[in-house]
Amino acid sequence: MNRKSFVSALTLALTASTALAGCSSSGSSASTASTTAASTVAGTDTSTAVINYGMSTAWDSLNPYGSASGSIYQQLVCDALYDRLAFVDEAGTGVEPRGAKSWESSEDGMSATFYLDENATWHDGEPVTANDWVWTFQTVCDPSFEWGMKSEFKFLAGTDDTGNCSDMSTLGVSAPDDYTLVLTFKNAMPVEDWILLHNKYVYVLPQHLLGDLDPSEINSSDFWENPIGSGPCTFVSELTGSQLELATYQDYHLGAPQFGKLVFTVIANSNLVNSFMSGEIDAYSGSTTVDELAAAETQGYTITKSALPTGVAVFLINNRKITDKRIRQAMSYAMDKELLIEQAVNGEGVASATCIIPGSDWDNGLTWEHDPEKAKALLEEAGWDSSQTLTLAITSARASAAAIIQQNFADVGINIEIETVDFATMTAGLEDDTYDLGICGTSAMNYPLWMQGYYDYRNATYCNIQDTYYAELQEQISSEMDETNKKALVDEYQNYLYDQMPLIIMYHSYSSAIEPKRLQNYNPFEASMNNQKIWEWTVSE
Repeated sequence: MNRKSFVSALTLALTASTALAGCSSSGSSASTASTTAASTVAGTDTSTAVINYGMSTAWDSLNPYGSASGSIYQQLVCDALYDRLAFVDEAGTGVEPRGAKSWESSEDGMSATFYLDENATWHDGEPVTANDWVWTFQTVCDPSFEWGMKSEFKFLAGTDDTGNCSDMSTLGVSAPDDYTLVLTFKNAMPVEDWILLHNKYVYVLPQHLLGDLDPSEINSSDFWENPIGSGPCTFVSELTGSQLELATYQDYHLGAPQFGKLVFTVIANSNLVNSFMSGEIDAYSGSTTVDELAAAETQGYTITKSALPTGVAVFLINNRKITDKRIRQAMSYAMDKELLIEQAVNGEGVASATCIIPGSDWDNGLTWEHDPEKAKALLEEAGWDSSQTLTLAITSARASAAAIIQQNFADVGINIEIETVDFATMTAGLEDDTYDLGICGTSAMNYPLWMQGYYDYRNATYCNIQDTYYAELQEQISSEMDETNKKALVDEYQNYLYDQMPLIIMYHSYSSAIEPKRLQNYNPFEASMNNQKIWEWTVSE
């Protein structure tokens, strides 16, 4: 194997923030803070068993509604502490019970009913009820509650396009009894579609602990310094930006995790695999090289590969600054995606025309073209000033891809200056117009609207989308109950994305994972859906 970067998905292939390499930190084991009562596996006391989980980037906050990035690192940490209604399987191929034990759609698709698990409790022992879920929705949708991704709640009846609701009596959420939750939508939507699209952003919060606060005060509350959730793990301690120690919650309603502690540690991406193979960490989120995968094989590790090319490399374009679609199209024609695939993922990818997974059920056959001459013609037609320079913000992990793109663009008359920053700085700089371009990664699912947040003008954190038609098409697709009609709308959606080119999907890639030897019942690919079955993990010493 040659020395070319190969994306790994031990916990994730390419995600919204896999692009970055976090600050350096040791792969130290957990501190001596107290843990919960011991659990038993086949007669073995696991109270002292520690799972050390390496991350190349730190989480943003222990508040699930305290992050505007929605990064995989933020989501995986919150997924351990708090519950969502459902669990989404690898690549969105299925959904399973979590906070809710079952669900159903109304006949007209305008509402969904969730039957909650009566055994779910908060970490302080109080029951989790439908009132907690209703209060959570009401809090997030309150105009005084600030959260950068609030528009993810705009599906609810009674909300405006930003996800705010000025009159809670109209908000489409109710609790007929303590363990039944009903969501009412603005437009028809099958409940499974809602789960695939929105469930990952909805974490339940404890009304009995936060309910006395005004919504405007919740995010600044000291509650988040020692949070109480209802997930499979409880909070122990945190070194901000460096290490987070959690204990297992022995009364978790889906089953007690079969180990004592889970410790998230930020480790430089270049050190992740060495830390893994030396036994300092048991699992990690980050990228590896082909040589590292080969070295793992020689030491007896099993390498697995994802069934679908669900890793996605995305070239971000600030649409508020680059308004002419011909310039964006020219960038796509100039980009040598096959070379990027060869260099970045050792050929284990597919050049993409849109966000739809090539060859999937929803793919309408659009194909990418590498045509520098067409790029030049489009730039000339658009009156492009070749003396100007655009700024491309990247994380250090994207340096080789950026260099290729820089040369591709120079060949057609687009000059770019590369600036290496951390992921949060890149996204903030795109949002406030400091940067023109960026590169990130994410994980696709076999559902046409999985990437809708990138194209929604109400939630266009990365690309400053101004065009409202993307969102209009998305809403038509999500509310269409007839599969034939939905397919026609998805075809229109793909054609419009390809024509307008608001961002460039560089490629979809397969993901490889080094299977841990010590950690059992662990699926390395389910984390790409921002959740993990921590309650099923066991440790073999």
